[in-house]
Amino acid sequence: MTNTELIPFKVETQRVLELFATQIYHSPLALLRENTQNAFDAIRLRLHDGQDFKPKIDITISPTEIVVEDNGLGMTEEDLKQHFWQAGSSSKNTAEARAAGVVGTFGIGAMASFGIADAVTVETESALNGERRRSHAEKAKLSLTENCVELADELPTGFPGTRVVAHVRAGETVNVQQARDYISDFVALVDLPVLINGELVSQKPIESAVPVVPETWRLAEDGRAIGQHLVANVLFVLSNNAEIWLKLTEMTWQGAPLTGQIVLRSGTNALRTFRSGFGLATVSVNSAYQFGGVVDLLNLQPTAGREAITVDGVQMLQSIMVDIDRFTSEVLSNREECDSSTPFMSWVSRHGRVDLMGRLKATITPGDRISLAELQIRTAQTPILYYQGTDQGIVKQHATDERPVLVLARGNPRRQCEQLYIQSFVKTASISDKPIANKKKPFKDLSTAESALAWRLETILDADYFVKAKVAFASITHNLPILAEKNGNQIQVILDPESQSVRMLLEVYDRDFAVFGGLAKDFVRNIVFQRIADYVPSSTRQGAEAFLSAIRKTRELFEYGDLDLGSLPQIWEDQEQGRITLDEAVQRSRIAARTNVQFIDAGTAVRASQVVGDVIENEHALQIAEGGSTVESSHSVDFESAPAITRVEKETSAKLLIIDDSEPALRGYRCFLALSDRAREEMGEFFLQPHKTSIVWGGQKTLFIFLHHSGEFGLYYDLQTREAIDANAGGGPFPTATIVLKNAIYIPIPDAIRDSFVPIQGERKRFEVRADIIRTESSETRGRLSGPAA
Repeated sequence: MTNTELIPFKVETQRVLELFATQIYHSPLALLRENTQNAFDAIRLRLHDGQDFKPKIDITISPTEIVVEDNGLGMTEEDLKQHFWQAGSSSKNTAEARAAGVVGTFGIGAMASFGIADAVTVETESALNGERRRSHAEKAKLSLTENCVELADELPTGFPGTRVVAHVRAGETVNVQQARDYISDFVALVDLPVLINGELVSQKPIESAVPVVPETWRLAEDGRAIGQHLVANVLFVLSNNAEIWLKLTEMTWQGAPLTGQIVLRSGTNALRTFRSGFGLATVSVNSAYQFGGVVDLLNLQPTAGREAITVDGVQMLQSIMVDIDRFTSEVLSNREECDSSTPFMSWVSRHGRVDLMGRLKATITPGDRISLAELQIRTAQTPILYYQGTDQGIVKQHATDERPVLVLARGNPRRQCEQLYIQSFVKTASISDKPIANKKKPFKDLSTAESALAWRLETILDADYFVKAKVAFASITHNLPILAEKNGNQIQVILDPESQSVRMLLEVYDRDFAVFGGLAKDFVRNIVFQRIADYVPSSTRQGAEAFLSAIRKTRELFEYGDLDLGSLPQIWEDQEQGRITLDEAVQRSRIAARTNVQFIDAGTAVRASQVVGDVIENEHALQIAEGGSTVESSHSVDFESAPAITRVEKETSAKLLIIDDSEPALRGYRCFLALSDRAREEMGEFFLQPHKTSIVWGGQKTLFIFLHHSGEFGLYYDLQTREAIDANAGGGPFPTATIVLKNAIYIPIPDAIRDSFVPIQGERKRFEVRADIIRTESSETRGRLSGPAA
């Protein structure tokens, strides 16, 4: 008979701990943030309990030790055993704790210390029962099966609170200045004293984070309806050049109280989120006014172990921002300063709000600029001569004192506003300036190069843009290289073979056919697309809905919250209850912690010229052909929707494409980062559509918002780095320069933060990735098209 015995299932504690500590909390900055957050929460809980004391947090940072001390609620013996030293258990995940305004509720923050520390000492005295205890744990002695954390009673001092000491392991050091600067941003607005090495870094006024604009006019009103679902007390400050500072308090959202405040300034982009005054993360939402600033709301939820908020939180902020943009436009429309605001003109033209355009001014020759509303009155009986071109000679031929000429603005969005308003309310007599195509070439007279170019462009437009087009050649007036107009279901594209850019294409066909295909693609992207953008099917709302339906496949949400890192407490609760084995818990935790993490080292970075060298050359050549001097200057202010750079016949394993300073930049960029494989597989089709690009950064985060050219939705791509970004918080709209290859998609990295993405020899960069499709319009009118959020 065979002898059978039971043996224990064993797990190497150090490896499991390494999984948690280094994959979830992977830098000394995380250690500092989590322990400071715990100290803040303890004080909030003691204040909520009604106790009378003077709250204070003391942080001491040295190269080998981090100490965080508070006079908050303290911990009982049960708190230490069941919550502090037990992963996945939190005493703060209660309705009472949430009402107190605590920040953390995941119960895995204690592990943050072991990302860089080899020992942690906790001294705590409870304000509830007066008991005092000292606890100590050494990483090398930790075990999942044996008692390994020291716990000893001490004599009470009568001063409740907690002191956590993290002893940095041998061979590691803390950059004191970097750590000080990092945590200072998180506690700057906290309404209690926080000292770092004896220096007060908290209790700063909101104006220090969001400076007020020089005031020309202000609006202060309580209970103002900001949108259909947002009501607030509002303070709106306007400068003489239409800069805006906005503060919202006493808010309700969809009829429910929204505790906190929102303070914004136009043109700043980066939006820093807080909960009860404690910093959470920098996020980016789409705003016509590029509003950035501070959002401090009690219902914003952080995600476990990382500097981020949930996708639901981001989506709510986007919906709020839609209302704020609308409110701002309606207020600004009653002020003369709106004529100085390009964002205002962009918003009203995009939304067709002709009723708000009356104070914008148009040019009359001879004469002064005149408001559109005044122009409407002036032409009620007699039409005004109207010229939409740019030839001043034609204006001089027709304009007299008795009968001046209304000259349409040259640049958008002012031109679009004038066109919409004039079409709706102004009586005009047009002066023709329509470009004309003369001497159209019959198909039989086309050269081989012209026939090949026509076929190639028709194919590219059909395959890449879903546009049926017919390409012809003719002489075009006004020195234009191309004309495009819609004829039924087909687009007629006419090229002037004598224009420099078209002539260059024809010459390349004859001289270097291998280059011809790529150059034709880039010609369509840079020149043709601008003329046909409105005819691309997905530029309409209906087209956007259809496109979204096509990419809404079954997928996991890129959310390090309840679906990923936030599931760790649930994993270990399942293990404790016997629903899964310890081995399964470890394996699931490893997957949860490593999901969608991207690594880059020097070996995965290559010169862009080795992969897309023709793109760089073509971009430079087309810019010169169109009369520009450099690619950088051409696109420095080109923030409109643009197609991706596509080379789907090429492939590479490179994670980073780099352009040397000695080479021409590509649309102003010298660094391009590959999307994570998972993001490319799940959402790659989005980048085949024209889109706008916005990038903001701050702390350890870099956020990309890619806005679909319909304006209906966007893709949110969030990267968190191991260390803080090596640049001051900033960002904004940038030229679109996404590169799509057969097996990779690259997004551009602005020069200001390039050093944080390019690894030096022997260095390994680590990025946590989070992405989702988000709405840009309010959910009550459009519904939500993104996947389920955490």
